[in-house]
Amino acid sequence: MKKIIFLLLLSQAVLSQTVEFIEKNDTLQRPKYQQFIFLNDSTDLSAAIKVATIKATGNLRNPVKMLAKIKSESQKLGANSYKFVSFRKNALAAELTVTAYFITDSIHGVNYWNIPQNKVYIFGDDDLSVTKTQSYKIDGEKHEIGTGEYKVFNLYNGKELKISKGGFTGMTLWVKGEQGKSRFLSFSGVGIAGAQHVISSSGQGVGVNFTTGKIHHMDHDSALLLIKIFTEKK
Repeated sequence: MKKIIFLLLLSQAVLSQTVEFIEKNDTLQRPKYQQFIFLNDSTDLSAAIKVATIKATGNLRNPVKMLAKIKSESQKLGANSYKFVSFRKNALAAELTVTAYFITDSIHGVNYWNIPQNKVYIFGDDDLSVTKTQSYKIDGEKHEIGTGEYKVFNLYNGKELKISKGGFTGMTLWVKGEQGKSRFLSFSGVGIAGAQHVISSSGQGVGVNFTTGKIHHMDHDSALLLIKIFTEKK
């Protein structure tokens, strides 16, 4: 009986998410927008205000949910951005640590151009507790992506990349290259950025999803975190 209770408590602890402030600083700044911008390693933060260093602990099923919890707590203190520190995991749980900042619009502008440009990122499943491989096509060529992996494709200005998932009854996305822009896509729905938009020469439209294949646009600031956590598939 004691063993069963222990296992139940352990399971509950792993499924829950906790946030711990390693360091916390006072700031009078209050962001104009509810955003939590990913800060590139090369962005100069000497003029930024360091708000807190925060560690989130949770299960392996969705690292982005840990970031969402950190975001919620950080914004209460006036943070509008974050820099990745570390990600650790074992067989039961994961631990994400970031440093939260308040940055001005000028720092935000500089940081934007430090983010990878003219790329398409394809992310595999974010449930790190399982092993799963998914297939898709880029311009008719078959590729596979596994759990915790991402793949990068060049996106040339003015040209379209055809991305297909799920065969005849699946979904196809035409992504048109625009100077200075990258796209972040997933098949698991992690970090969805609103509706699924199809970018093509005919303009923007909402993609139709079928049961055998879905392609989701990801929130950039969550996707850039996964680049730090996932393994690049060559």
